[in-house]
Amino acid sequence: MISTDANLRKSHLLHNQNRVAGTLPTDRNIEFIGIPATMEVIWFQYGNQHAFNTLPNEIFQLLADRYHTDEAAQTDISEMTYDYDRQIELYTYFVFGDADFTADVIDGELQPAENYRHQLNCISLNWCTKDITLNGIALNKRELLICDMLLENDTDKLMAHRLGIAPATLDHHKRNLYKKAGVDNKAAFIIKLFKERV
Repeated sequence: MISTDANLRKSHLLHNQNRVAGTLPTDRNIEFIGIPATMEVIWFQYGNQHAFNTLPNEIFQLLADRYHTDEAAQTDISEMTYDYDRQIELYTYFVFGDADFTADVIDGELQPAENYRHQLNCISLNWCTKDITLNGIALNKRELLICDMLLENDTDKLMAHRLGIAPATLDHHKRNLYKKAGVDNKAAFIIKLFKERV
């Protein structure tokens, strides 16, 4: 039999796992949250909300270093603004904009990109530092388009037509996606897409 203290600790742990990262007073990790209307970023740490321009220099530098490894991101974002600090904020928005349960900076280390898209055909999908993943496996553009059409509940006939492929080829792609997701039917696949915020 589990002690009352153990049950309380387990309940506390489960409760905290369902909170946006950085929002508890004891959470020293950092969670970035994007504001779609303005593409601005706020960040949370120790339960407090902060403006992007108050980000500690070492964290800003981690973001800048990753940004500089991605030529496509630099090209796309530099067309949006010449302001360097704003470029880093926009990069952060596109790569880490989702409010989720896993911090974006853990113990001072920048984490992998999130499954976040500003819009369906987001510019960040062309960047080498950004992948949309399913079970940790990167999806290519065609797979992502199939996921989007399944979420829209498009018919197989319409999906095959939009992709310019035969229905049998679509079935093959769908089977591969189900395998990546570790499921064997459309309903379970849709649930997995929602859980992984694809």
